[in-house]
Amino acid sequence: MTKEQGEYIRFLNGEVLVFKHFFKEYFSKFFAFTSRFIDDAYVREDIVQETFIIVWSRHLKMFDSEVSLQAFIYRTLRNKCLDYIRHEKIKERYSNEFSRELETSDYLMQAIIDEESRFLIHKAIQSLTPQVQAVIKLHLEGKKNKEIAEEMGISETTVKFHKSVAYRELNKSLGHLFLMVAMLS
Repeated sequence: MTKEQGEYIRFLNGEVLVFKHFFKEYFSKFFAFTSRFIDDAYVREDIVQETFIIVWSRHLKMFDSEVSLQAFIYRTLRNKCLDYIRHEKIKERYSNEFSRELETSDYLMQAIIDEESRFLIHKAIQSLTPQVQAVIKLHLEGKKNKEIAEEMGISETTVKFHKSVAYRELNKSLGHLFLMVAMLS
């Protein structure tokens, strides 16, 4: 597409429109239209700009006239605004549900237990030898014995041995807490 072709929208009725001028002239009108749906000026600006991008990407499909172009823009703006509002309502509903959950004492107690457990496990892992630490950390990341062996440049048998050492030592220092973690991983 030449630069000249890229700057114009040609309508089926023969009219030609300079896109840049159209954008500058009508942006504020369409921006004002979106205020009927959305208060946030930044969001409205994004929606109008996205709509103009859509128009630009479709301009070669040609509109019948400038009136049909503006009708398309109004429909697109309305739909984008409604999509935004729906998305915000979903976020708000999720946020409300999450905040109600956060307010419960059960959630607080579980969060404390989870954090203390992570701290104790991390501290116990640090007491292992460096090679055993590396193996168990990779295992806790979800890697298989073969992947750990390849990454560390050791045999799978050595990986299994280091894991057994780690399990034995962690079981001694963490007891039931470690059994729970081992069953989850």
